[in-house]
Amino acid sequence: MSSIVKFFVAAREGAVDALTLGPDSSFRTLSFGNFDAEEALLDWEAHLAGVSFESLVDGDFPEVIAEDDAGASVFLLSDGLLDSLAAASDSEVNELALWWVAEKSADGIEIELPVASLILKSLVDLIREEREPGQRVYCWAS
Repeated sequence: MSSIVKFFVAAREGAVDALTLGPDSSFRTLSFGNFDAEEALLDWEAHLAGVSFESLVDGDFPEVIAEDDAGASVFLLSDGLLDSLAAASDSEVNELALWWVAEKSADGIEIELPVASLILKSLVDLIREEREPGQRVYCWAS
């Protein structure tokens, strides 16, 4: 379980540099905590794309940009996930939050619906923001 999770927009070099301390104030950043970021990215992509979690893992998703021995990692959000979330209506984001809460509950992990909704709605807003050429959306977790 990640204790700190930050979604941010950066060029690849900035994302790699963010590994040690997390994204700094020069990045557009969302901060959350206490959920498994890598698993969440896999869950969301699998659900939205209608593919299995296992097939994504076998395909090396999400792409790990950088990681260290202390447990910090930087993941690139896939184009498919970005496109799906950017195109999602409010009701589709709400449905994803409901599904994610139920999915984690079945695994014995409690995520409150308001928290799940806040994470997903905030991420959708970040994804929809205009980015400079070469900038992508990343997730830093430690």
